[in-house]
Order: sequence, then structure tokens, then C-alpha cells
Amino acid sequence: MNYEIKPGRLEVFLSPAEEGITLQEFYNNLSIPVKKQKNLNARINRVQVRDLSAILHAGDILTLPIDSEDVDYAPAEEECPVLYEDDFVYIVHKDAGMLVHDGFERTDTLAAQAARYQINHGIHAPVRFIHRLDTETTGLMLFVKIPLFQAWYDKQLMQKQIHREYLAICHGKMRPGQNFTFSDPIGRDRHVSGKYRISDTGKEAITHVHCLARLGELALLRCTLDTGRTHQIRVHLSAHKHPIINDPLYGVPDTTYPGMCLWADRITFRNPLTLEEHTVEDTPQKQYKEFMKKARR
Repeated sequence: MNYEIKPGRLEVFLSPAEEGITLQEFYNNLSIPVKKQKNLNARINRVQVRDLSAILHAGDILTLPIDSEDVDYAPAEEECPVLYEDDFVYIVHKDAGMLVHDGFERTDTLAAQAARYQINHGIHAPVRFIHRLDTETTGLMLFVKIPLFQAWYDKQLMQKQIHREYLAICHGKMRPGQNFTFSDPIGRDRHVSGKYRISDTGKEAITHVHCLARLGELALLRCTLDTGRTHQIRVHLSAHKHPIINDPLYGVPDTTYPGMCLWADRITFRNPLTLEEHTVEDTPQKQYKEFMKKARR
């Protein structure tokens, strides 16, 4: 289906695929919460409709309000670096060492920088990120611009329809082209605060690993996630004797590289209305480029 975003509203031009479905079914397809559905002042062909059983037809124009809301995090002085933006989301680069958030008042977090970005660029909505990155991890994060669609993106993440990929430089003798899948459950380490470990009583965690290149005792790995457990890649790689370089909790130090060598460098997601797929890639890190110059592939 096609759509246009205008001040204060979203106009959806219904296609033959929506012929005969109810307004409620349309809302459900977009994961709009039931409570929100009942109070949404929608219009069909400019006529206000509150009856969720109203039938939609191809060619109808469904108008949904877009509320103007204030940001809810105290804004930083500088805005975050945005690598991609469309009508529904923007994709941000997070530096290593930056907290995603820590309450609404701190101004030295990524959420605070996102608040400044939204103020500067006229995005009148609360700051809403769909997933997080560890403080030490560099890379991409997805933020939603229209709160009405937050639940749809949350569900996409839960159903593994948002694909996140990472690069990691690790110790270990892997051959370029090798593939592994690690499926050990992960739980909290009861003996060390803030640390996680492989645990029979932990939560399901699945990490797919592909070796891209090797340089001596080091390997460059591409990691993809089926689940999103805290420290998942870091725990899995360390447990299988491939600790990430300069990981302060699970890895090994190496002065050749500054910071932890784990980068969330690629994310793939869809537009909630057109279902068009988009892939965004981060700017290659200096460590990655230097590794690839010398590595065997």
C-alpha cells in the first residue's frame, strides 16, 4: 500500500490486498494496541470512523492521526550521528563507551543525543529505541519516530524480522569460510555483578558465526543473532574459546587495537506499510580496515 505523511496525520491509500478486511484487522496487522485502537480518531475517505468492524475497500483513504509529543529525555548539547532516516525510523551510530540510557535526566547518553536530534529536526515524539547495544559495543541502533508504530517494530524484533549483524575480532584458530552456530543458554553470573555466563537454567540464545578472515592467531567473524540476550555474542564466543579482543569482561587485552573489537555494523528492517526491506551499514571501523589489509581470506 502507498501512503503520505502530512502535518499531524498519516494518509494510507488502501490496495487490493486490504479489500474486505475490517478496520480492526488493519490495526492488528500493524500491532496497534487494543486500547489505542478504541481511541484512535481514524477517518475513512475523510469521514470519522470509530466502529472497528467497518469494512475497508481498495481505493479507500484511511487517515490516522500522528500526535505531536515532546521528547522525554533531557537533550544533550550535541545530536547523535544519524546514518539513515525515513518516515518511520532513524538509524544511529553509537560510539564505544557510550551508555544508551540511564534515566531521563542524564545528558551524556545516546538517548539524550537522540532527544537533541529530534528537537533539531522537528521529530515531535518521545525517544524510542527498539533494541540496545552494550556500553562497550560500537555500531547501529534503530529509533522509531512515530509512537503509533513502536509496537510493530517491537514485534518485528521479537519475531526475528529485524536482522542485526556484527563484526568481531577474536582470538582462536578458525579457517576463513568456517561456519558455527552456538546455542548455549545464557544466564546471569551469580558471583560477578553485571556478568553473564553459559547456564543450563539460562534463557535461549542462538548466535550464528561465519569466519571472514584470519590474521595469525586472530580471526574476523561475522555474527548474526536469532535472539537478543545481554552480552550474547561476547559470552558465546568466550565460552567457545574465541574471546573478543579487549572485551573487558570476557575477552583478552591487545594493545594493537583500541577498545573492544565488536561492531554492530549492519541492520535490516522493513517499512511497516509498504513492507519494503532496507539494509543500513555502518562506516567501517579503522581496526577492521587495517585487519583486512593484512588478513588471509
